Amino acid sequence: MALIRKAEAGSDSHGHVWPEDGAVVEITDPDQVAALMVITDAGFSEVTPSGQAETPPAAPEEDHNADALIDADEIAEVDPKDEDVEAPKPAAKKTAARKTTASKPE
Repeated sequence: MALIRKAEAGSDSHGHVWPEDGAVVEITDPDQVAALMVITDAGFSEVTPSGQAETPPAAPEEDHNADALIDADEIAEVDPKDEDVEAPKPAAKKTAARKTTASKPE
């Protein structure tokens, strides 16, 4: 059994209803409790018997600078004078002229 507080009034898919903001509902199924606690943006928190809310599990933070954290040993420089390395080929150009319907003989 667990006491679950929801920051905003609402309900869950298991039929539990929080009639007002901050209401606490008793949930007996541990699987349902676990399912609610992983929803990080729904405002669920478990209430301890002393009445203080436990902090919900923190969501993993995204590392927006992951590309900047490349190990220096993984970076290799290419010498343009190196004969074993081929230079990239230029993009192909379309040289055929397109004819419009107005230029076709009738």
